[in-house]
Amino acid sequence: MKIRTNPILSGLILLIVVCTSAGFANGQTIDKSSVQVRLQVHKGFKGDPETWSWTPVINFRVNAPFPAGSALSVEYTFPGKAWKFDCASNYYGVGWVGIGDCGLNPPDDQSVTYIGPVDFKINLRNELEGKNAALFSGKFKVEKFHEGVVDVPKFKNNNIFYVNYDWALPMAYVYDEWVYNWEYRDKTIMPQLSRSHLMAAFWLKGTNKNLLYGKAAAYLYYQGKMVAEAVQESSTCEVLNVPESNQDSPNGYCRSVFSFQKAMLWDKEPGVMEAGFYYEMYKNPGEYEIKVLQNGKLVRTAKFAFGSDYKIADNGIVKQNSLGTLRTLVPAQIIGDQDGQWDRNAYKTEAFFGNPLVGFVAP
Repeated sequence: MKIRTNPILSGLILLIVVCTSAGFANGQTIDKSSVQVRLQVHKGFKGDPETWSWTPVINFRVNAPFPAGSALSVEYTFPGKAWKFDCASNYYGVGWVGIGDCGLNPPDDQSVTYIGPVDFKINLRNELEGKNAALFSGKFKVEKFHEGVVDVPKFKNNNIFYVNYDWALPMAYVYDEWVYNWEYRDKTIMPQLSRSHLMAAFWLKGTNKNLLYGKAAAYLYYQGKMVAEAVQESSTCEVLNVPESNQDSPNGYCRSVFSFQKAMLWDKEPGVMEAGFYYEMYKNPGEYEIKVLQNGKLVRTAKFAFGSDYKIADNGIVKQNSLGTLRTLVPAQIIGDQDGQWDRNAYKTEAFFGNPLVGFVAP
């Protein structure tokens, strides 16, 4: 007897298998794409209100639920200084735990004026099981700029500190709406989707004004023809990391999400909408390209392949580098000058906080 399989159902089963094989169900791992360190500025240092300083705050997500007695902490070290912050698990999804704002608002006597590389580790401890392990380790680069009037000696140390994320700019993600729901649904039950559309995320750099209020739009191409679009009045930043400054610094970073509502990866109920309403990617396997406009100018392009199995083709980058995400990571070509000054080689040594990617080459 010949058994027919549903390719849509097979795709969803594969996602579940991927979660298990990545360690989500068998042990805690960090979703490296979720790790974000930002710096909070302290208006003072060792009793001097005109010397500003900083302390770190971190967000991240841990794959796999926690057994009783588990606790997370983050340690930071650089020459002459060390911090340790205990982290509270403050949001939950299907098979993951989220940590938000770990290290927020410590005492002012903990702040520093250091600039340069900082090492950090995310640790998991379980007193009941007698386990203590580092889930992730890396380093980030602290930089600064002066805020206000430069030529007034009293205010010469009014510095704003921030983390440099230039390494992220040539990276883009393409993924299934199912994955988006899995990542962001703050509950224990996944919704039952009848169809799923394409989503993509690109990193942008610039002023707070440009990142939040500059118009951004993405367009999907197949065989040289535009087949779907994700047009927005402004960028939708799923990650926004901007310096805590009263002046609009060009050193902000945004991971902007684009949702192609009419580009269907799979559809359990074809024919519900009139013919031509959706672009049926599952009927058109092959190479696709996304082009991103910011303020009317082309700033990014990225290519990916879509298979006849209703899935975005796996290029191996996520698995080879144990990134802990179900998104597909693809190289993004950066076009034009809207990102300002940035280091085009940073990704080679600084990607994912000093964990450079095997098999990834920026265009």
